[in-house]
Amino acid sequence: MARAGLIADLGALLRWTRFAGRIPRVPARAAEYARQYDRVIAPIVESTVDSARRERIGRALKAASVKLGFLLGGYAAMAGLPLRSDLAALSGAVTRAYDDLIDDFGSPALDRRLAELFHGRDFQPAGELERLFHGLFREVERRLGRDRDDPIFTALRELHGCQVESRLRQGDPAIPAAELARITAGKGGFGTVVLFALVRPGMPERELALVYELGGVLQQLDDYQDVELDRRAGVVTAATRDGLTLAQVCAGLRALAPRLHARYGRVRPLYAVVYAYLWASFLRRHLPRLGSGGGTARGPLGLLLRPGDNLVQQAVHRRR
Repeated sequence: MARAGLIADLGALLRWTRFAGRIPRVPARAAEYARQYDRVIAPIVESTVDSARRERIGRALKAASVKLGFLLGGYAAMAGLPLRSDLAALSGAVTRAYDDLIDDFGSPALDRRLAELFHGRDFQPAGELERLFHGLFREVERRLGRDRDDPIFTALRELHGCQVESRLRQGDPAIPAAELARITAGKGGFGTVVLFALVRPGMPERELALVYELGGVLQQLDDYQDVELDRRAGVVTAATRDGLTLAQVCAGLRALAPRLHARYGRVRPLYAVVYAYLWASFLRRHLPRLGSGGGTARGPLGLLLRPGDNLVQQAVHRRR
């Protein structure tokens, strides 16, 4: 059965090659995102995190900065927009910190306090990870310099609601399939809108809707690769129910390609990055040792290829 799944997933990847393309300047770009981490993010880590945990948390944040930087760069190239490498690096770090905060320390009180922050109101951090996230979030706000009515803040508030709902509901083995699909689409959709809106101020409604759909498929890819981690943690996804294959993820991406091309005039700059993510997910799914989080990344490319730990524990033990 496992061999049949491996062959089916490999076939799906090979059929997807027409959407693949060259990702330009990979080593140089990875190095640039890593430099931005050292310049912009490391000082925040040093000022908020205890020295005993600083190195480990820094490694996790730097890996996230490099990985999501490439996705953001793919969108910017596809949309013909300039990319600020400081925001690209910050996007990964603040996403990693938020995901771990909401998953590992989430509570009704924290949920409400974060909602206040995302509405532009006061937030007094309690504890190390909250201080770290708050510092990163305020740095993104400062560098963006956007009014609160920009769509990125609306999407952020919606994303927070979906993440809270995910934590509360995806531990229930009996969660209805329709509800699970809605939560999955919301997490991925609003998350990708927030990410891409870092590059596109005032993102228009039609583009918001298209990016939201793309994000839903990218969330499915995340669930596909994390299936064993989620099963061990009791987190319910379509993948843990054996209802999601890599072929289905590829089909969703193929279906969106004509609409993305109609909107932007090209697809390859983004889909080349997504294709690399597909292969990484395939390898982690079928070669589980790649997801162990062991070893130390060497250089910028090592950060790109190594599976990411979260800020609390190694990848093999993490909840999500």
